[in-house]
Amino acid sequence: MVKILTSVLIVLLAVNITAKGQSFEQELRTAISTKPSLEFKIDSRNSFISRSNARVVGLKLGVQFDDKLSFGFGYNRLWSKIKRTAIINGLERVTELRFHHISPYSEYVFFRDERWELSIPVQFGFGSTFLSSETLDKKYKKKFVLSYEPAITVQYRFMKYLGAGIGIGYRLMIIDNPSIDEQFTSPVYLLKFRLYFEDFVNDLWHN
Repeated sequence: MVKILTSVLIVLLAVNITAKGQSFEQELRTAISTKPSLEFKIDSRNSFISRSNARVVGLKLGVQFDDKLSFGFGYNRLWSKIKRTAIINGLERVTELRFHHISPYSEYVFFRDERWELSIPVQFGFGSTFLSSETLDKKYKKKFVLSYEPAITVQYRFMKYLGAGIGIGYRLMIIDNPSIDEQFTSPVYLLKFRLYFEDFVNDLWHN
């Protein structure tokens, strides 16, 4: 399943870039030269950690150029409660797996009309994974991790200020936590919600 999703993602990205050819670079240059607008997004990335279903929720704030290219930063954390048994101070205890990171991101929109949008978001995650124990109120086996997540998404603008979308991607752990025996590399299924911030502010200001 992982190999199939990875292959589909690579093919989709390759086809799009090949079809754009030399116009791809020119589009980016033109977009960067325009006045940026603010964007705010909420996304939910459903994936797997080892054999457990895992939902990572993220908030993103950035700037968008010419409705084509955006950059920004986000904060993501593991929302699902994943319990693990661990030996702590010589005793077996029930712990909860934690995963959070700051994520610089970019997103390229390769198709857009009044309602629909197709895009390629990419983000890096700089954070940590660790085990926590409610009874001891401490963090165990905490280490720095670095992840890379490319994806492809489709979004629909269902209201004047709101849009929602879905997508598929892949989370690759470039730097993993060797002290926690968990598999974080996984296919990712995205749900995203977007506030069209500039349109909202402009209408609010004019009214």
